[in-house]
Amino acid sequence: MTENVEQNKKMNPIAVAISTFTHAIRDAEEVIKFYVPVAARMHNKRVDELKKKGEEAKALSEKDDLQSQVLGSKCYLEVVRSFERLSNSNVPETIKKALFLNLFSSFDAFIGDLISCLFNSNPELYKGLGKQICVSDILSFENFDELKEKVLSDEIETIRRKSYVEQFSDLERLFAIPLTKFKNWPDFVELSQRRNLLMHCNGVVSEQYLRVCKREGYNFKKEVTIGQELTLGTEYMEMSFDLMVEVAVKLGQTLWRKAQPSELEQADDHLSDTIYDYLHEKEYKKAICLGEFSMSLPKVSSDLMSKINIINLVIAYKMSGENEKSQSVLKSIDWTASINDFKLASAVLSDDFDSAKELMLKIKGDGEMITESSYHNFPLFSEFRESEQFLTGYKEVFGYSFASELIRKSEGKESDGDENSTGLTDETISEEDLVKDAEVESA
Repeated sequence: MTENVEQNKKMNPIAVAISTFTHAIRDAEEVIKFYVPVAARMHNKRVDELKKKGEEAKALSEKDDLQSQVLGSKCYLEVVRSFERLSNSNVPETIKKALFLNLFSSFDAFIGDLISCLFNSNPELYKGLGKQICVSDILSFENFDELKEKVLSDEIETIRRKSYVEQFSDLERLFAIPLTKFKNWPDFVELSQRRNLLMHCNGVVSEQYLRVCKREGYNFKKEVTIGQELTLGTEYMEMSFDLMVEVAVKLGQTLWRKAQPSELEQADDHLSDTIYDYLHEKEYKKAICLGEFSMSLPKVSSDLMSKINIINLVIAYKMSGENEKSQSVLKSIDWTASINDFKLASAVLSDDFDSAKELMLKIKGDGEMITESSYHNFPLFSEFRESEQFLTGYKEVFGYSFASELIRKSEGKESDGDENSTGLTDETISEEDLVKDAEVESA
């Protein structure tokens, strides 16, 4: 994926660290969505095949000739052994457990990358470590950069060996900023404690699990007792993915803004891009969570960015069915003094498609932010694109129909390639290699 690699080189290192982790979450979500159901389907298929073989073996063993009886008995024993293996097998649950544990492996890597980025961009942070080094150790390094690298590496490993509660406490001390004052902090603690149970004692509840969860304010929906075995349901896994994205993005953004205030615009752009991506993917829970976070920030780089954050949050509320919240946030701003691009967005989100068409004609496809491609790609226009006002307005502005442009772009992609493709080369997976029946529900 050559183009993605080049894009990462141009991105701020902290943005790369955050994006790397969120993409790891997306991979895990796709495995749960597509491959866990396939594993369940394959399990059920094996059960059906064994049942059929068992019936065939039984019929064979009931025949009159000795050879058939011996062969039937042999086959039946093989079926019994296979059934015994299957009865102790739960591949879908094994996949979910592996993915859950991998979430924290990826999170540990993210924490290390984040701390490295912050210290490398702000050497003053080394003064807060308070680490003492003997003279002989100092003299063993060829230069001061090697010494700093060693000190930072040791500090990261020290932090990683601690519990996540302790890790956040250390980061709060290092950066002099609260990091656990958000609503879902207790849920994150429970998540990390459940990880410990699954990693070390097969999910069996311990006294420490209950004590830490209660200390950090976690409220159990059902009674949980010592010795009880916890599992990973689909709903819990979905919650885990959402929560890990929330924690990583909020942590990365908060420390980025604290340690590098001169990079506020870059931090704003990356947060906005992340929310926009989730809107595109119809991941409205994540978009709402991060959109609300963007609204709570004490400082943003510009009024333009502030309005973009508001529009993105309104879109997320609206598309998730929370119309009352959507309109409440939208009406909290007087858009009449804004540029036509925002006026158009306000009209579309208010379902005032007549006014939206008039604004399309005023912008003429060349606004400060909105261009022709915006009408094709922006989540803002997903409902407006289906209206008569949009279709007629588009044709008046550009001189050809929206449908004809879609066809032209489609044909262009097939013949010449998409100019916005990700540049997949030898890493591309062919369709023949994909599992085709990926929509089977997990048993």
